[in-house]
Amino acid sequence: MENWDDDDTYVFEPAVVRLTPYDRRLQELRALQEKRDELLTHPDNDRRIAELGYQIEIAVQRFEKEKRRSTDDDWRRLRDIDDWRSRSGRELRNASRRKVRSKPNEDLSHLTNEQKIERKRFQRADANFCRRLEKKGLSQADIQAALLVRQQQRDTKRNAEADIERQLATNPAYGMF
Repeated sequence: MENWDDDDTYVFEPAVVRLTPYDRRLQELRALQEKRDELLTHPDNDRRIAELGYQIEIAVQRFEKEKRRSTDDDWRRLRDIDDWRSRSGRELRNASRRKVRSKPNEDLSHLTNEQKIERKRFQRADANFCRRLEKKGLSQADIQAALLVRQQQRDTKRNAEADIERQLATNPAYGMF
């Protein structure tokens, strides 16, 4: 009799295969050799065959270079360090290199150029606002509180303008006249 409470579902997680530079050079060389072998069956492609011959020579040199490197323990150790820095150890390494702040800079890749310019303008305006308050003699806590209020007001105003634009755009009579 089957037990309906058993959960026999399996999640298949494919293994991530990372090719070594040696493997990549070998694949590159084999692909070029296969192209050349295919072109050898057509005698009217002499120029292309000659071009591939030159590319194969370069690929062989690169392959031999990686072959030598793959047996060198120092080179492999350095490559492992680079691999760790670029993958699993990236956040840890970047955090250890920061001197002043504990968090990384904000990711702005999703912003358009106009949004980036506007953001920079707001930063400059906020810095000037803080400087004016410092000249008045306010404490840092008061300045930070005033800056937070200023930023919230700006965000509220920006969201209200965006809502108005959105409402106009969804209005079926918008732009009729």
